[in-house]
Amino acid sequence: MPFVLKIILLALVQGFTEFFPVSSSGHLLVFQKILNFTTLPLIYDIFFHLGTLLAVVIYFLRDLKPLVLRFYEKKNFHMLLLLATATLPTAVIGFVFKGFFEKVFEEPTYLGYCFLFTAIVLLATKYLRLKKIAMFPAAFIIGVCQGIAILPGVSRSGLTIAAALILGLGFEFSFRFSFLLSIPAILGALLLEADRIPWQGGHWPQLLLAVLAAAFFGYLALGMLKKIMVREKFHGFGMYLLAAGILTLLFL
Repeated sequence: MPFVLKIILLALVQGFTEFFPVSSSGHLLVFQKILNFTTLPLIYDIFFHLGTLLAVVIYFLRDLKPLVLRFYEKKNFHMLLLLATATLPTAVIGFVFKGFFEKVFEEPTYLGYCFLFTAIVLLATKYLRLKKIAMFPAAFIIGVCQGIAILPGVSRSGLTIAAALILGLGFEFSFRFSFLLSIPAILGALLLEADRIPWQGGHWPQLLLAVLAAAFFGYLALGMLKKIMVREKFHGFGMYLLAAGILTLLFL
């Protein structure tokens, strides 16, 4: 397969699975194994994530502008504090368990079980809704879920949105908060990865393609996911992950 087509295909996988609650890391591992894409330099993973970060920034630009330009206003400052509260446990979990997470990435056996775990959590959103709790404890719990989602096969968007829904925060807030929260998470992951990858190993036209393709597919995925959530069909992704988990355990 031509290298450019590899980039576009993996950008499509990254763009959709980063935002759909199905785990981008897990699906990239599966696709790379099935299609023998292990020769793709690691630097492209950074640029795929840059693309999905760009998609989030463009899609939520209306929300981000007041948070940046009028951060001192009470409503905006409150949201920034909530995001900081959720980011803190994610950072701690990522730092403390860094070695464990890296080991899990080297052991695809865990992938199927992580798919099944995410499936159970997503399906639970249809039946389990708690009385709305205070916002800061809720943000902290969502941040812990985001930290757990560093595991391949555990969806970051899936766990954070599911946690927010179960905690009674509603579809609109859950969707918006999860993806605003993804911005510092993706930035942090990029900084960690960038530190250990030889930047001279990439070709800039192909890297630019990786960014733009991932951004395009990611933007489409965000719009589709919002429509799915409005229709209250979010839990349906759990059925897909049940199948994906079982197939992964059987064949990979």
